[in-house]
Amino acid sequence: MDSLKKDNVISLPSIGSFVGGFILEKKERALYIDLSPYGTGIIQGVNYLETKSYIKKLEKGTKVLVKILDWNNEEGLIEMALQNLEKEKAWKRIKEMQKEDLTLPLLISEVNAGGLMGSIENIKGFLPASQLSTSHYPKVNEGNKNKILEKLKFLIGEKIQVKILDFDPAANKLIFSEKLVERDKIKDIIGKYKIGDKIQVKITKIVDFGAFVKLEDTEVDGLVHISEISNKSIDRIGDILKEGETKEAKIINIDDNKISLSFKNLEEKSIKETK
Repeated sequence: MDSLKKDNVISLPSIGSFVGGFILEKKERALYIDLSPYGTGIIQGVNYLETKSYIKKLEKGTKVLVKILDWNNEEGLIEMALQNLEKEKAWKRIKEMQKEDLTLPLLISEVNAGGLMGSIENIKGFLPASQLSTSHYPKVNEGNKNKILEKLKFLIGEKIQVKILDFDPAANKLIFSEKLVERDKIKDIIGKYKIGDKIQVKITKIVDFGAFVKLEDTEVDGLVHISEISNKSIDRIGDILKEGETKEAKIINIDDNKISLSFKNLEEKSIKETK
């Protein structure tokens, strides 16, 4: 912002304003800027560390844009923060990636009990455990956090295909999702089926209201409701079906990414054919 002079007095831009200046000197933990006619500014502490990698690329005399934080700090210098143009461009590319619904390879670098960390465009982001695919989600008894953490550690160094779920440059927040990628894959697979198809399914879990299954050799889940298991009276589903068992089933409904199947329907057909 240009200075305004009235009666030989320089009107200072307000705190939070951005002004241009030239690099005077680079030190290990501080960057000095010539903000003539206002004086000399300094970028230090957290503000220096946040832009350290960017500062390394800058040469003495380079013009930069800085944000005014304090016009007179304890050292009598102008306290500032550097506007990281590279980071702004990175956030812009991230915005475009989300808009285009791109699938991106995320190299997992860190882990905590809540999920995984990795970077896209040199911006560190978070992949919550709740946004992991079925194959990567840590299956532990009673949701034990320590056991979840141990399972997640095995993913460090792995590349996981993700989409951008949410981001906020102002809060330096970037959230990834593997579930969104899995959802698209499932949608593509389900698109190959239609109601009435007979397919092989593997029983993965038996519950009070029916049986969950995997369709053929895919990661797509389906449900056989208890009312579609058999014409015979059922006291316990486990008396008729076993987890890990493979059976033929008929697709009776497809609703978005949910598939309902029937064993009973094929049982009824078999009875009719024998008459």
